[in-house]
Amino acid sequence: MSSWKTFISQKIKGLGGDLALTETDDTYELLLHHLDKPSFLRNYFFHLIGDYLEKETDSIKGDLLSFANLLGRKSAGLSGSLDSTIELLYKSRVSVIGLLEQEAKAGTLSVQNLFSCIHLLDPLYHSVLSSVIAHYNDILSTTQFALEESAADLKITLTELAELKKVLNEATIFAVMDEKDNYMYVNEKFCEISKYSKEELIGKNPVILDCGYQSREFFKEVLENLNNGKVWNGQILNRAKDGTLYWVDSTLVPFLDKNGKRYKHISIQYDITEQKRTEETLLKAEKLSMVGELAAGFAHEIRNPLTTIKGFVQLLTETTKETVFTRTILDEIDRINSIVSDFMIFARPHSTDFTECNLASILQDAGKFLEPEAMLKNVILITHFPQKEVFITGEKNQLKQVFLNIIKNAIEAIPNGGIVSILLEEHEKAAIVTIKDSGVGLTEEQLAKLGEPFFTTKATGNGLGLMVTYKIIRDHRGTIDVHSEGPGKGTAFTVTFPYTQRGLS
Repeated sequence: MSSWKTFISQKIKGLGGDLALTETDDTYELLLHHLDKPSFLRNYFFHLIGDYLEKETDSIKGDLLSFANLLGRKSAGLSGSLDSTIELLYKSRVSVIGLLEQEAKAGTLSVQNLFSCIHLLDPLYHSVLSSVIAHYNDILSTTQFALEESAADLKITLTELAELKKVLNEATIFAVMDEKDNYMYVNEKFCEISKYSKEELIGKNPVILDCGYQSREFFKEVLENLNNGKVWNGQILNRAKDGTLYWVDSTLVPFLDKNGKRYKHISIQYDITEQKRTEETLLKAEKLSMVGELAAGFAHEIRNPLTTIKGFVQLLTETTKETVFTRTILDEIDRINSIVSDFMIFARPHSTDFTECNLASILQDAGKFLEPEAMLKNVILITHFPQKEVFITGEKNQLKQVFLNIIKNAIEAIPNGGIVSILLEEHEKAAIVTIKDSGVGLTEEQLAKLGEPFFTTKATGNGLGLMVTYKIIRDHRGTIDVHSEGPGKGTAFTVTFPYTQRGLS
């Protein structure tokens, strides 16, 4: 080993001072710990240069390239920059060249050895600098790619959030409530179904929609679930601003703070009003089916002995003088027969011959039949028929029974005299009959039960009349709608039938 190399090596190491490194030190960990200290990095670099000049081993060259790797990472990180790293390497080279020139002038280093040092160290400096820049670019490219991916992911996330918001607003009745359960936000669907504007709802409590159907205990249980951080799902009946009722399937999701206290919750609802109406219709149909099964046997068992009794009473009137008692017995037997006939409507389906029926003619016949009863109760029947005849396909006697039941109920609903109007309208695809009275009206509870077995609002009624009416209308593929604004405000029955032009089935 050349003595001059050892001498110059010690001089170069002297530029870095005493690092006090031991063989047991983990150099890589030590460098990581001092990456933010330029003076330590410069001194360590002088020691590596000195060692390489003296020994020229691949191991030391590898240490230099690892050091360059760390400098590249430092340059791309928050604790440094590429400019500061290049400046550190440049000043280190200037210091080493200055030392070599000084020793050459002092005569301790020959010119030939001076050039040998420069020839050995300059490529090494170039390799270290190139390695620093290469690692810096690699890290920068990776970071840029990661940032671009993050930006793309963020863009996708924001897009998904926007789409989710659009879906919630378009497909659901959506609202956000604060910790006091007052509305913070409501969407357009919420306003449409509740008939309230956003300004009328924001800051208000959901009690504004309460119709009284659910109990206080019901809502207390809902709030307990939310306060405990549990999602609640159920069905709620609400009242809109215009008084109409609507059902919603509700999912309430609470948001809790770090202390477990609810600070808001969201409400996601779906309108299920039509679904509930369908369920009620199916329930009524099921009840009618049960009544039908009873009716078949009931009517058969009553009519046989009834026919016998009537026959003997008629025979009695032929052999003896008819009295008020025999006449009363025959009248009552006829009334029982009439009730049994009503029951038979609910028996198993039987074939019915449908023909063209003139609705105006049927309504006029029903009105004339009930006119005497109306006059006795000081009720005026008013009819409004179109000039053109309106025909539907149906069974004339059953249709007449429908209108007799509805008009008779309308007359009986007016205790102190009034008006019953009978309106027939012709539309493009339907014929609509509206029978409206100025009588006692109906409550919401009574409206909901109309058509149920044995429900009646009359003291002497049996509830069969409207059951028969509903079934006949359904058999004619028609619909019936009953509306009343409340007690004392009258009732309107609207019956709609599929319309057919004359001569068409």
